[in-house]
Amino acid sequence: MPIDSQFEFHTALPYSSMQLAQILSHCFENYIVPFVIDGETFSSRFAAEDLSLNHSIVVTHQQHPVALALISRRGQHSRVAALSIRPEMRGRGLGRTLMQRIIADAHTRGDRQLSLEVIAGNQAALALYQQAGLAITRTLLGFHAPLATPEPSAALQPIDPLALAQQMTADGQHGLPWLIAPESLYKLPGTPRAFTLDQQAFALVMPGAQQCHLRMIYVPPALRGQGQARRLLQALQAQFAPLALSANVFVPDDVAPFFQHLGWREDPLRQFEMTMAM
Repeated sequence: MPIDSQFEFHTALPYSSMQLAQILSHCFENYIVPFVIDGETFSSRFAAEDLSLNHSIVVTHQQHPVALALISRRGQHSRVAALSIRPEMRGRGLGRTLMQRIIADAHTRGDRQLSLEVIAGNQAALALYQQAGLAITRTLLGFHAPLATPEPSAALQPIDPLALAQQMTADGQHGLPWLIAPESLYKLPGTPRAFTLDQQAFALVMPGAQQCHLRMIYVPPALRGQGQARRLLQALQAQFAPLALSANVFVPDDVAPFFQHLGWREDPLRQFEMTMAM
């Protein structure tokens, strides 16, 4: 039986955040990394990622949701923010058909680029995306700061996260991973906090219960190589101690030497960023 006759494909627009969160969590059962999300978190998280419900796809089988593809869009760039399939529906060609639809829809919209991220150990998903025509463009890493708290070397000045995003945009900082691009930074859920050291270096962090997550550290191009980023990290570690400072798995591999030089420990989890030109 053709795959299209077994499943029905719907736009996600009629579904609430609560319903989509339930479908996403349900379809990610037995995933390589445990994943559960509630409706409120779903709404705030994917709003920052510019989720397009019009272009996202819910797949049903006998009227029950069995797969979900969340599509984010910025200009002529689309991103698969999440793609999940119920365990019992995997291996039946649904993933391949869903990717074909995603790519066809992107072509119809006139998109220039399609991208996504995949966990490095997820061989089945990696093969699916490669077969669909996407290629690995870079590796995204995570890091954890040394546990020892340095003495504060400078005083941080709080700023609006939007000011950081505007600074990066004005400096022409394009091509960053979707989740640390300027378009994401000023809309992050929760209580993101941004700081600067005399407009010489900037950072955005997400304080949590057990860790303080570093989402971005930025030094304008003309000021790099002067130790500003190192001083800013030291000040952040001192201010948020005893919370450990960590950088999520969004750090591009070309930036990794900076953290390694400072003695930060690499997270064992890695992601591949994959893209295709339309």
